[in-house]
Amino acid sequence: MYKLYYSPGSCSMAIHIALNECNQPVTLEKVDLMAGQGQTPEYKKINPRGQVPVLVDGEQVIREGAAILIHILEKHQCPLLPKSEPERTTALEWLMFCNATLHPAYSRCFFLKRVAPEGEAREKLLDAATQKLNELWNEVEQRLSQQPYLCGKNITMADILMTVIANWSGMLPRPVTVGPNTKKLFQNVIERPAYKKALDTEQVEYKAAA
Repeated sequence: MYKLYYSPGSCSMAIHIALNECNQPVTLEKVDLMAGQGQTPEYKKINPRGQVPVLVDGEQVIREGAAILIHILEKHQCPLLPKSEPERTTALEWLMFCNATLHPAYSRCFFLKRVAPEGEAREKLLDAATQKLNELWNEVEQRLSQQPYLCGKNITMADILMTVIANWSGMLPRPVTVGPNTKKLFQNVIERPAYKKALDTEQVEYKAAA
């Protein structure tokens, strides 16, 4: 059985959902990052970076979200990661967009909110970070004006990870603009039983589709 170290509603939720999609049982280990549990000596032995997610699969410990998702989807032959080309490469590209572009854009906003001193410089930095985030969501909206999901007519793991990340918007210091096509995608994704199960288990309310 898998063991997943997670924080409710964080990027680790995408791994939780992927395991649900693959009908895989998992032991969940909650890590309260806000309470500093990620920085304890015990957790640092599991992940020296002090972050989630961490997936334990037998003797293997995987500590990067995108790597974990690819590992699960390939191991269980899940259609959320297509096998054939060019669909596979497109699905990987958009998965990496969510993991390596959209996620860090949110992280910058949270970092500035947390550590930047009050004043004009902080406001300018927050404005610039939020503008970049809105540009990314506009790119997504334009793509979804042509198709229901990021990679076409079929859902992939990228859509699920993006939907998880979008729910962080309400915690930002500036409003984020998400278009109607994108919100429609969110609604379709959160209606999936695997997503609903993860929301219920982690006790997370989904607000980004409103």
